[in-house]
Amino acid sequence: MPEWKPEIVRRLAPLNLAPAREAEIAEELAQHLEDRYQELLASGKRDDQAFSTTIEELKGEDLLARSLKPVEKEAYREPFASGKPGRNVFAGVVQDIRYAFRMLRKSPGFTAVAILTLALGIGANTAIFSVINSVLLEPLPFKNPAQLVSLRETESAPGDFPLDGADYLDWQAQNRTLSLTSLYTQAFFASAASYSTSGEDVPEAVAAISTQANFFETLDIQPLIGRTFAKGEDAAGKDHEVVLSYGFWQRHFAGSPAALG
Repeated sequence: MPEWKPEIVRRLAPLNLAPAREAEIAEELAQHLEDRYQELLASGKRDDQAFSTTIEELKGEDLLARSLKPVEKEAYREPFASGKPGRNVFAGVVQDIRYAFRMLRKSPGFTAVAILTLALGIGANTAIFSVINSVLLEPLPFKNPAQLVSLRETESAPGDFPLDGADYLDWQAQNRTLSLTSLYTQAFFASAASYSTSGEDVPEAVAAISTQANFFETLDIQPLIGRTFAKGEDAAGKDHEVVLSYGFWQRHFAGSPAALG
């Protein structure tokens, strides 16, 4: 591999840079020249042709110095001090980004770890924000969501318990605040929310809730096709009607209206 640094340092001399800064620039430019040299070799040029073409980038005794003067002015901006005129803090950002990519390419192991760390951090933040956005920020997907409330019964023993039917009827009879109420099962009780479906496909355990007939009326929503529960279809012995979720309808019936009935 050709040695580029001596020639670069010789051409940097007119800048009178600090030794540490001169070494840093020489390292970066040497990497640039080596990359160019390898590109020329890959394109089919002989070693001597690739070298002479690459060294042309340093042609002229003062070209390198003139090219780097504005770079140095931007790279070493005076620190901001109150009372002094403001400067463009984004000047030189493109150069900094290029330099950062050059350094990352020189250390593939570190680059892989950095990218993985960033990916995990961004992914975790995206997931957390998605949950917060859907639960706390976005309104419920119903008409007048601010008027919806969810009530449940608690006891002195740890945990929540399903609302007793008799208690619910008492609440309903004494209600003077809510325009409509409807009882439904809590999904976190597996025994109350797990059902099995069977048909042409393999039987499948599905999540479900049991509701009163006025459940959808309370939420003020209508199905995409078909109807919701009619009055009396929540009575014992008559509770054989179901309303499919959109996802279930798409997965098992390909969105066909023939699923009705």
